[in-house]
Amino acid sequence: MKTVVALYVASVVYSSIRYVVFAPKNLENLPVFVVNKGVSMAAAICFTLGFLQVFRRSRGVLTGLEPSTWFRAGVFGALWHIPMSLAILNPGYFKEFFHPTTEANPIPRMTFSGEMVFLFGGLAAGLVYLLMRPNWTPIARWWLSLAAMVVLLAHVLAMGYCRGLNINASHAYLPPMWLLSAIGIAIGVVWILRTKPSSATAG
Repeated sequence: MKTVVALYVASVVYSSIRYVVFAPKNLENLPVFVVNKGVSMAAAICFTLGFLQVFRRSRGVLTGLEPSTWFRAGVFGALWHIPMSLAILNPGYFKEFFHPTTEANPIPRMTFSGEMVFLFGGLAAGLVYLLMRPNWTPIARWWLSLAAMVVLLAHVLAMGYCRGLNINASHAYLPPMWLLSAIGIAIGVVWILRTKPSSATAG
């Protein structure tokens, strides 16, 4: 459990360095905007590490936390991340997700790419919920796991498309959270692909 806590703390610290230390104006947004970024990245990494452990166990390596521990930690982060994201869903925080307001359209509406972020995010949450249900066959659980991680990757990439790299002095020249999350999730997808149940165990 200490490893999970350390991962979440490290992710929030990284987010704080990137968004607050070199841009003090964001300090008042630390409780939700900044913490949310660290939590979302930590959750994505937890899911990836869970699938890494599945891969290691399939190869007979029994060290490290149980896969279920990492998955529960990822679900915890997702449940923390979702309401924080919805609480700050407005142009003041995510102007890249919204069309500019005009006299004809004074109420901001989300762009296509902004809506894709939440389409994939909601679908990923639904697939994770299904994965938590019992009685799946090994092959069905494998397909659900693959679908969940691919959709989660699409969620993060849509976020990156909207927000861009933004590697500059105001962000300490550190890579954005979405990019690090995307790399971790992509690694998780590769590990899932390498652990498909054999036909002998798929029934």
